[in-house]
Amino acid sequence: MSLPGLAKATENLPKWEVGVALGAISLPQYMGSNERYQLALPLPYFVYRGDRVNVDRGGIRAEILGLKRLTLDASFGGGLSVRNNNRARAGMPELKFSFQFGPRLNWQIMESDTSGIRFRLPWRWSIDTRGQSLGWLSEPELQWQLNPDANTQYRIGLGALYTSEKFNRTYYGVAPQYATATRAAYQAKGGLHSMFVSVSVSHRWSDRVTVFASTRYRNLSTGVVANSPLVKDKNYLTAVVGVSYSIWQSEKKVSNDIAD
Repeated sequence: MSLPGLAKATENLPKWEVGVALGAISLPQYMGSNERYQLALPLPYFVYRGDRVNVDRGGIRAEILGLKRLTLDASFGGGLSVRNNNRARAGMPELKFSFQFGPRLNWQIMESDTSGIRFRLPWRWSIDTRGQSLGWLSEPELQWQLNPDANTQYRIGLGALYTSEKFNRTYYGVAPQYATATRAAYQAKGGLHSMFVSVSVSHRWSDRVTVFASTRYRNLSTGVVANSPLVKDKNYLTAVVGVSYSIWQSEKKVSNDIAD
């Protein structure tokens, strides 16, 4: 999950900065679980504001063919480990922590001084800490952004998640040897996983401090894994609140006309 970025600013910002964000997050143990994790995590970040290449909390962003409205990210994500003391997965192999990485295409459909609409199309490959491939996932999203002032940003996103058969077998498949009287065998297929809506806000409190909050609601009812016995709650909600602090900044300032 990426941290909400700074609002689009009219004044100059450091060309680069290094900092740390501390966030508290509440989320299900996996998408479809009715058991949750409550975590507090420190995350380092690096921001670079170049003419054609930008590095920020959303990834590495570069213009395509010199078109400012069409950019490419190196996007990242992850999945937390799930032990077999999870009630739905009792007796099944535990899920290892996973990393997700891959490209993301961004199209800035419309932009003004105070608002914008963009379309994001990420494609990420997932691999766990054992080095085992978990398949791919893609999460196209249409995002509306509002900047009421130079320091504040609101975002609303609508989108869908598509996952490969291998990914769904890992999280939602039940092999015959793990079937019980209350957990039927299940063979997962790939396709539409879920639909979601997200809302986030960030406010730059000072030159170095930014506070942020975000939430995402996801519904699995129309997805291909909705009937898995491991899907115990088709309504998935995550919430994050936190603060980031910019520790080191360059003396050189640049105009920031890209909000992320």
